[in-house]
Amino acid sequence: MKHPFKSISILVVLFLIIAGNSAAQSFTIELDVEPRVETTVNRSLDFGQIVAGTGFQQIPLGSPTMGVFQIRTLNAQNLIISLDPSSELVHQELGRMASIPLNLQVNYTQNGVDDYRQSVPLTGFERYITLDPPPQNPQSAWTSVFLYVYGSIELGMVPSGVYTGEVVLSVVYE
Repeated sequence: MKHPFKSISILVVLFLIIAGNSAAQSFTIELDVEPRVETTVNRSLDFGQIVAGTGFQQIPLGSPTMGVFQIRTLNAQNLIISLDPSSELVHQELGRMASIPLNLQVNYTQNGVDDYRQSVPLTGFERYITLDPPPQNPQSAWTSVFLYVYGSIELGMVPSGVYTGEVVLSVVYE
């Protein structure tokens, strides 16, 4: 009768000899894949040249002088979009303390179509959006959100010059 202890000890010795002559390496892989988001200003909001004291001036939705932002990202991406617009336009010349009240509104599309007629209002200047595929190419990996910025100013008797303001667009993606 064979002793099982002897067979096991021979196997352990062989394993130790084979294991002693081999080498192993290991490494850890860590990946953080970020979705790609591109934001561009397709057209700046431009009230043009206006004579001081002319009062209420408006750029309506659909006007060729309204501002247009485009956010290009992966299809079905979740975004939080927020805009922080200036409440006034300020004279560019240093030392000039003149401003023009500004009232902005924003509409958007979320299906890759640049058509203000299909847009809906961005109420409160912030919105959580899940992007839809573009209808002309539903299999595309990419789509866009288009933001249309329009509004009005109340132009009183202000010094002549260039008046500017800023609209900050923030995009957080999940």
